[in-house]
Amino acid sequence: MKKNIEIVPYRTSWEEDFQSEKMAIDLLLPEKAAIYHIGSTSIPNMFAMPIIDLMIVVKCLKKFDEYSDVLKTLGYEQLGDQSNQDRRFFIKCDDICSFHIQVYEKGNAAVERNIAFREYMIAHTDQAMEYIKLKKGLAKNKTEYKRGRKEFLDEIDRKASKWKK
Repeated sequence: MKKNIEIVPYRTSWEEDFQSEKMAIDLLLPEKAAIYHIGSTSIPNMFAMPIIDLMIVVKCLKKFDEYSDVLKTLGYEQLGDQSNQDRRFFIKCDDICSFHIQVYEKGNAAVERNIAFREYMIAHTDQAMEYIKLKKGLAKNKTEYKRGRKEFLDEIDRKASKWKK
């Protein structure tokens, strides 16, 4: 297993990649759902792991479970157990993992948190630069990367929540 995390400079193609994937997913879903580009790749000029994060917001997760297999036709694999979760998680990996999808039910606090984070970081470039520096410093070790970002992200979530109001 790879220990290093690949952090790359912002790519303008990330937004195009998101739009293409969103369109493909939209065509497959039997009911209308909101699909958002979230995470670092959704923030202009942000360094990121080259994985596009999508968030799908559905009316009812249990109903979504009945048709979630449609994502397999696009190459997605579902990870995790569905019982007692308030989200579903999918990855799309060929030689590399290129997309992650998180699915939430409308009204879940994570929906607003993800959107607020993205908008806050776009509006606060000083915080985005700090985050880039942190990510680059932690990228040498996968375990440290995940652990080391948590405190910073929790603080940004608090700031973004206040800022959004």
